[in-house]
Amino acid sequence: MNYSTAVFLINNDVRAVVGIYEDENTKPAPGRTIFKTLDPTIKVGDFVVVPTETRHKMTVVKIVEVDTDIDFDSSIQIHWVISTLDKASYEKTLALEQTAITVMKSAELRKKKNELRESIFKDQAESLKALELSSITVEEPKI
Repeated sequence: MNYSTAVFLINNDVRAVVGIYEDENTKPAPGRTIFKTLDPTIKVGDFVVVPTETRHKMTVVKIVEVDTDIDFDSSIQIHWVISTLDKASYEKTLALEQTAITVMKSAELRKKKNELRESIFKDQAESLKALELSSITVEEPKI
């Protein structure tokens, strides 16, 4: 008997979910691995942490099927899902960071533009004001 499947016989809340380690568009098609979970919220498209023999004994898979049937005659060991990943929270953090970076870049550009304008206009304010192309109100630099 494959004892890693025994829990499916004693607890009806255990679910079998199928995960893939590589992107679905990878050639050849990625292998599919069955995992078990008690989490009723795991759905197709979720990313979950699962045990592995590499790295820190954990890695991430993408769920591509839920509530799949178990082959009780198979000798393949079925491991537990360790946890789900809150990818939405991560993506929100990335978006907030990008907004902050955009604001900083804008402030930096404005500062550089003002510094360059002040340095150019410092000695040539009157002649620049007189140019027909000049649409900028040139202020005398504050010294």
